[in-house]
Amino acid sequence: MNVPKVKRRRDPLSPKPVLDRRILIQALKERGIHLKELHLETFYQQLHRQHYPDLKDFVAEYHRRELSLTFKKESSSFSNKATIPTKNAISSKKGNVRRLPKAFLDFLADPENDFVTVTSSIDARPTSKDGTTTKMAIQLQDGHFIESVLMRHVSAAGSRATLCVSSQVGCAMGCTFCATGTMGIRGNLCSGEILEQLVHAGRVLAADLISSSEEYNSDDRIISADGSERKKSEQDLAFVRNIVFMGMGEPLNNYDNVITACRAMIDRRRWNLAHGRVTVSTVGVTGNMRRLTKDLPEVNLALSLHAPNQSMREAIVPTAKMYPIQDMVDALDEHMMASIKTKSVDGTFDGSERKSASKKKRAMIEYVMCKLCSRLQSLVPTPSAHMQIRSFFSERRYFHPSMCTSTG
Repeated sequence: MNVPKVKRRRDPLSPKPVLDRRILIQALKERGIHLKELHLETFYQQLHRQHYPDLKDFVAEYHRRELSLTFKKESSSFSNKATIPTKNAISSKKGNVRRLPKAFLDFLADPENDFVTVTSSIDARPTSKDGTTTKMAIQLQDGHFIESVLMRHVSAAGSRATLCVSSQVGCAMGCTFCATGTMGIRGNLCSGEILEQLVHAGRVLAADLISSSEEYNSDDRIISADGSERKKSEQDLAFVRNIVFMGMGEPLNNYDNVITACRAMIDRRRWNLAHGRVTVSTVGVTGNMRRLTKDLPEVNLALSLHAPNQSMREAIVPTAKMYPIQDMVDALDEHMMASIKTKSVDGTFDGSERKSASKKKRAMIEYVMCKLCSRLQSLVPTPSAHMQIRSFFSERRYFHPSMCTSTG
């Protein structure tokens, strides 16, 4: 039996993802097409409104809409998408949309320019028995696979959908308890490939919404096809509300692409996620943690600490030798307090200032509790590690420890 070779590096992108802003701008410049920033924003806004069709279909739809507006008729160009909502009023607002240059539309419609809306595909998407979790095995154009996880939180007080996204193929950090860490690094995802995970998740949620055949009535409840009732708050499951970079890869080792993707996620013309609804998880790349504080201080940070002290951490996180715990915690502290101006002379924050910061955003501390692993049991006593970490962060009101149990 011939076993296929595992690719160690990623192939050059072909076709190229139109959702990758940097790649698209570079290609336009090479062809002598100078597109204004406002036109690019308009393109991405309208692509979002059309729910990310093929580029040829997008251009045809755009021309039909322009023709209908020319004759001052009510456009029906989005009628085939009426059952799929958009997240916010801005991305779906009629009128006041700038027209796109003809040269740019011709570029999009020309297949020889090697751009497509979505370069990846869902290979498998099993859903849990209770319907709350869908794991998407996404195949990239070069044959590599990544995983995204769609989590539905159903509550009478208000439901929400959270998407866990990958940022790399594999990971270079080498954490001994992590399956991705043992793969090694195969390559970075470009920003377009990161955003495609949102497109796939949106299509899954839209399919769920359509298949449910729900009708709305005037008493603020939803009547499902089976006759059951649910509060209208559950229609929030039609959209991805939260993003967590906790899939494959170390996000801050792919800094530029992750930052570009984050900015698209919070763009009010597109996904329009609140800054606090985007969380970047890191094993502790302190230099880029501080860069993130300067570039996007409003997004949340999650620190994969995994041990209460440096020696324990180095036993399970090989790269920990380069990133001392205290330095990581200081960087996280700077990020969390970035929006608060301290009144103290020495630059420290008192309890009231930390309480104020906790109302704006929270930090998550992730740690693994190892068991059935003789090499680690003597180094990481699971009950005491839990208490040590809580004690370590007791003065910081915005930290919320999160536990993961490993059976490695």
